[in-house]
Amino acid sequence: MTTNFSFGKINPTLKSVLFLYIYKLKNMKCSLCKNKKNDGNFIEILKCKKCFSEKAKKYYSGHKEEFIRRAALWKKNNKQKVIEESRRYRKGLKIAALRVYGNGKIQCACCGEKEVDFLCLDHIDNNGSIERRERKYGLGTSFLKWLKIHNYPKDVRLQVLCFNCNMSKRIQGGICIHKFIKKEAAKK
Repeated sequence: MTTNFSFGKINPTLKSVLFLYIYKLKNMKCSLCKNKKNDGNFIEILKCKKCFSEKAKKYYSGHKEEFIRRAALWKKNNKQKVIEESRRYRKGLKIAALRVYGNGKIQCACCGEKEVDFLCLDHIDNNGSIERRERKYGLGTSFLKWLKIHNYPKDVRLQVLCFNCNMSKRIQGGICIHKFIKKEAAKK
């Protein structure tokens, strides 16, 4: 299959250079594995992604201390960027978990609050401390990481509540004050 390229009115020398470049791209061989790659699967001009990745891993393993030292120095010199990225990462984990356990909705299951910073995950059966001991996951970000790594398991019975409803549920012995008030009003 041949492809015809039309460059319009451009310098003939430049035209021949462009044709040569396109020809080389289409018929490129990896300098390490020598396989012909024409799927655009190249990171560098001379290496396929697989070979580049293997070479990078090998280089890293031989220079690990240097990478760690440079990363620590970068973190020290860019504290604000590190803090912002950490916040963004944690918020992303939280939003993903809220979306899964809120059945696609990011809002409190009791009062409908939608502000992400006010929302949290609640163990429906009030057994959070027991589950933490059994499954050996932590609190906060480590819990969210655990959920993500385990593909948000459904056997961990969670729901999305705002902090007020969550604390109210804890204080009221498993029933949020909103539901308690509704129950009392229904009795009258």
